[in-house]
Amino acid sequence: MGGQKGVKTRKSYDADFKQELTSMLASGRSAKEISETFGIAENLLYRWKRMATMKTKTKNVESEGSKAAKLAAENAKLRAEVERLKTDREILKKALGPFSTSD
Repeated sequence: MGGQKGVKTRKSYDADFKQELTSMLASGRSAKEISETFGIAENLLYRWKRMATMKTKTKNVESEGSKAAKLAAENAKLRAEVERLKTDREILKKALGPFSTSD
């Protein structure tokens, strides 16, 4: 009675393999057909598909966030430049004041 009973090991699949099977699933092949062909459970295919969709959504959100951060930084830079130009203009107005009076 000392033998190990029912020890299961999980198979691991590389990202390229998962991507290929999820693209097959997305292209219209049935999950049952793919699972029978490759010896993988149907629910595993659906899980891979869901994970791929979540990664895509996360990347889109991250890229939108980085775009917003870049725009905010550019906006702050432009506002600072506008303030500097206003100050320069005021200085020039004061410097030209004595020369512009006509008698």
